[in-house]
Amino acid sequence: MLSIDAWLDEKPYREVYDGTIHAKVSPQLAHGIVASYIPELLRAWAGRRGTVAVELRVYLAPGTTLVPDIAFISRERLAPLSAAERQRPPFAPDIAIEVRSPDDRDANIVRKTELYLTHGATIVLNVDPVERTVLLSSNDGERVLHSGDAIEHNAFPGLHIPVATIFAVLDDEL
Repeated sequence: MLSIDAWLDEKPYREVYDGTIHAKVSPQLAHGIVASYIPELLRAWAGRRGTVAVELRVYLAPGTTLVPDIAFISRERLAPLSAAERQRPPFAPDIAIEVRSPDDRDANIVRKTELYLTHGATIVLNVDPVERTVLLSSNDGERVLHSGDAIEHNAFPGLHIPVATIFAVLDDEL
């Protein structure tokens, strides 16, 4: 039997926040390449620390559900959940990653980042394949990472993903 919100999980995916249904923006080739490569880089660090998933729907509050392009959720946060809750996490991932598409609206990116952080994310990464930058947001603030920088955060020991590595795949593929 389909759930009442099963239509949310039909492509194109839809997200619901602030009382509005938002269609996920249709990605282009650069988005798809980067979005498929980042999970490999994240899994190399994550190991048994937690799980990495793509397009995992998370339920942040009644009437608020988002689908980050990539999510990392720690084992500690997953452990107390029931099997059903693990399939539909009732909180934001520890690390929420959105890969920007050319049609993404800045206001939506900002709002979704706020929602992730408010509902449990430690960091949110907004990855821009065109500019080849990563905006790392946390409750401590934001910083833009460029080619010579790496994704790191003290809450995630050992996490070190060079920004240049994320975008090098574009040079190989395009």
